[in-house]
Amino acid sequence: MLDSCKLKSSYNLPFVCSKKINTVGTSNADVPLADPGMYQLDITLRRGQSLAARDRGGTSDPYVKFKIGRKEVFRSKIIHKNLNPVWEEKACILIDHLREPLYIKVFDYDFGLQDDFMGSAFLDLTQLDLNRSTDVTLTLKDPHYPDHDLGIILLSVILTPKEGESRDVTMLMRKSWKRSSKVILSM
Repeated sequence: MLDSCKLKSSYNLPFVCSKKINTVGTSNADVPLADPGMYQLDITLRRGQSLAARDRGGTSDPYVKFKIGRKEVFRSKIIHKNLNPVWEEKACILIDHLREPLYIKVFDYDFGLQDDFMGSAFLDLTQLDLNRSTDVTLTLKDPHYPDHDLGIILLSVILTPKEGESRDVTMLMRKSWKRSSKVILSM
């Protein structure tokens, strides 16, 4: 588990723990208030297999976006010219409720152009066992062509309830975010 990993804010207080977090936002006004039922979702993006070719040479430059609701909560690095990429990237995400599924979208990076959609899947967080590592295999689909499989993504996830520290972390995030800011934290 990634609990031992702590990032520091400008207030010298613990921030959201993660190996890599991409938080994109224009305002702190839409940060939800903490709720006693907050959770920490630790994700290890392992690899993709048999992904769709989107480039002329029969390959792709895949990367993965994770979203909850309409918010992007993590973006992987790009693996160039590979239909079977290995990422082994970790992220730690605080979630205030389990109603929204985790959306996983894979894209082919195209320099200077719009990135090509390679498939998507979702993970129903209510189906995860608490405090237990779960290996997940997700089949990528295109919503416009649901009969076509576009490869698979392999993840490991752990969902942990967060009670006492959730209110402190949320308040810290609200204080440290600036209007029209893009925060990228890496370790």
